[in-house]
Amino acid sequence: MPYSIRHSRRAKHLRLVAKPEGIELVVPPTVSESRALAFLQKHRGWAERKLAEMRSVTPESRPKRGLQNGATLPFQGREVPLVVREHAGRRTYIRYDGHFLLSIPAGASENQDHLALKALFAWTRLWLRDEARSIAERHAPRFGLYPRQIRVKRMTSRWGSCGPMNDINLNWLLAFAPPSVLEYVVVHELCHIRHRNHSFDFWALVAHHMPDYSSERQWLRLNGATLLRRFE
Repeated sequence: MPYSIRHSRRAKHLRLVAKPEGIELVVPPTVSESRALAFLQKHRGWAERKLAEMRSVTPESRPKRGLQNGATLPFQGREVPLVVREHAGRRTYIRYDGHFLLSIPAGASENQDHLALKALFAWTRLWLRDEARSIAERHAPRFGLYPRQIRVKRMTSRWGSCGPMNDINLNWLLAFAPPSVLEYVVVHELCHIRHRNHSFDFWALVAHHMPDYSSERQWLRLNGATLLRRFE
């Protein structure tokens, strides 16, 4: 069952929201990740029934996917609208302001998906690199885990890697996962600076940085393949 976690300062109680792309678990600031996941498990039957009901609607009534006008993109784990418009210039560009606005050259509709994906990658690459650097700056000083550089790449089967010179590579699709999942992957690769394996000591170091990392790891197990397929 695909799901995402949204932490809400306004929420007073745990709640589940059924959406076509999966279940959204809304978590108040006073509730721990472990308690929230236990709540999700308790109401799993209800959530699966709701998803089945929503996905049984006709194809015409389902949300548009891909990179067409009216589609949505799961930016930071939340579906946001994509607006596509034509303009008189020759460049394709994209910007984000609560929604994605994609501008393509007039008459380029036949190549729209290719142009859109290229523009989306270029924008996301810069945004994600800045986000990852901020996360690394928060975590690196605790145990001296300083990467030489952070790079964002297209990766087909991995979410991140740490090279022999402490260069961290991140999958650009992490921009479309919940923020806590991005943080987990950055922390995971930072910890490989100290431990080049997945030993007990490695996972203990990850837990020092993110005690509840198991929920983020589980999110990737449950939703990672779907996210990879969505942007193939």
